[in-house]
Amino acid sequence: MVVSREPIHEQILPYIRQDIIEGRWAPGERLPEPLLCKAFGISRTPLRDALKILEAEGFVELVPHVGAVVTDPSLPDVAEKMEILSALEQLAAEKIAQTRPSEALATIRDLHARMTEAAAARDAETYYRLNDDFHRAIVTGTGNKTLMDMHERIMWHVHRARHRANDYERLDEDAAEHHDLIVRHILAGGATGAAKAMRQHLHTVTETILSQHMPDARDASTHTAAGTAANGTAREEDVQRMGKPRTQPRAAGSRPRGRRAAH
Repeated sequence: MVVSREPIHEQILPYIRQDIIEGRWAPGERLPEPLLCKAFGISRTPLRDALKILEAEGFVELVPHVGAVVTDPSLPDVAEKMEILSALEQLAAEKIAQTRPSEALATIRDLHARMTEAAAARDAETYYRLNDDFHRAIVTGTGNKTLMDMHERIMWHVHRARHRANDYERLDEDAAEHHDLIVRHILAGGATGAAKAMRQHLHTVTETILSQHMPDARDASTHTAAGTAANGTAREEDVQRMGKPRTQPRAAGSRPRGRRAAH
């Protein structure tokens, strides 16, 4: 039997975070602590430790006398995250074009080819997964751990915004061509061109996300932190209809269901 040495709150944190990112807990919704404790088989102390971290990360707001309420990122919030993402990926594209590590270049070339095939087949789930892997490969290919860590953290928020935008975005056969110029410059060792191509690509992506970011906040999901604080109720009826809490630990190494965030 494998015994995890991680503190309990660190073990459950990724699952709650991922459920917020994927929209299983809606903006303005209060996380029902008793149900989450039951789902994970834990006491409230480690759960609240996890919620404090989620608040520091910007995913929930701890409202006095109410509890943890899922945040609803504003357009300026999303724009700021995309600005940081663009800076990080421009740096990554420039650096990998300069150093040209053979294994990373092969991975990037392969992922781009498979993305093209998935786009032609209108296979959205595969395309978005490969797209995520493509951008991550450029970052990890730099070998810069600080850059990788920063990119992972900002991508949590970009994934959240992108999951919303993906619901409205049409996948067509030309989708993978958006990355052609990035790949060509990286493979040719054109550092300046690679950074510029990445900047142009992410500018387009940012415009798409901001224009489709929760149209009218999907009617604000009929919830806001203030509204939740006013009525003090969680949507427990939704949980009861499903017969189990929505946040459940997944098997190690398994991928979350649903579309991956593309960028």
